[in-house]
Amino acid sequence: MEQEIISFFEMYIDELLGDGGVGGHANHPDFELLPRDFVEFAERDLKAGSSTHSLVNATANLKRAVDCQLDYLLVALNLDKLYREKRLGVDRKLGFLKRAGIFRSRSIEKLNTFRNRLEHHYEIPKIEDVEVYFDLVAAFVSVAEAVIPAFSHSASLGMQINGGGYVGTKFTYEGPKLELSLRHDATNYDKVFQVDLSESINVIDKLESFAFLLRVHLLFRKYDESAIGPRHFLSSLRGDTQI
Repeated sequence: MEQEIISFFEMYIDELLGDGGVGGHANHPDFELLPRDFVEFAERDLKAGSSTHSLVNATANLKRAVDCQLDYLLVALNLDKLYREKRLGVDRKLGFLKRAGIFRSRSIEKLNTFRNRLEHHYEIPKIEDVEVYFDLVAAFVSVAEAVIPAFSHSASLGMQINGGGYVGTKFTYEGPKLELSLRHDATNYDKVFQVDLSESINVIDKLESFAFLLRVHLLFRKYDESAIGPRHFLSSLRGDTQI
C-alpha cells in the first residue's frame, strides 16, 4: 500500500488542482487542565530559580504536558479507548506520532531521554537540560495543537488531477477510519485505500497503516493550503523529513 501511494503522488503531484473540502469541529477531551497549563506551570517553576525543588517540579510538569497532549490527540482521533484497552504506553503513542509524521523523530527521542532520566534513574535535572526540555515540549504542544483541526468528525479534502482524475482523503471519527481515493482517468487507475479501526481483527497491526494514511491526510491538507510545495510533500510522504 505505502509504496503504491507514494508512486502515485510522485507521478501526479504537479498536476493536482484545488477542489475543496469539508471540515467541522474535532472532539475535545473534558480535561480540567490542558497541555498549555502544564507548560505554564513549568515556566513558573523555572522562573522560581534553579533549586533542585524547582527543577524537579519543572521537569515533572513538562512530563505532564507531554502526557496530556498525547491523550488529547488520541481523544481527537478517537483512539484513546483503543490505547487504554490494549495498554499501549507512552512509547507506543510517540511511535504512532512519528509514523504519522506529526513530530520529528529526533525530538521524540530527546523527549523520551529527558523523561527516563527523572522517572527511572532519579537524576537531579540540570538547568540547561530542563531549558532544552522546556523548548521541546512547548514546540510539541504547538505542533499538536496545529494538527487537531484536521481531525474533525468528518474531515475530507479533494483535488482534481489536470487532464482527468481525482485525489481525496477523509478522516471519519467513528471507527476511527481513514480513506484515501486515487483515480487517474488516462491510465484507468482507480483505487481506494481504507483502514477502519472499528474492525477488531488485527487492530494493532492496522495502526501502522492507519498512521501512514494519517500522514497522507495531514500532508494533503498542508499542500492544499500552500503551506508546503510538491518537493516537501513527497519528501515527508517518503519519510525523509517530518510534516
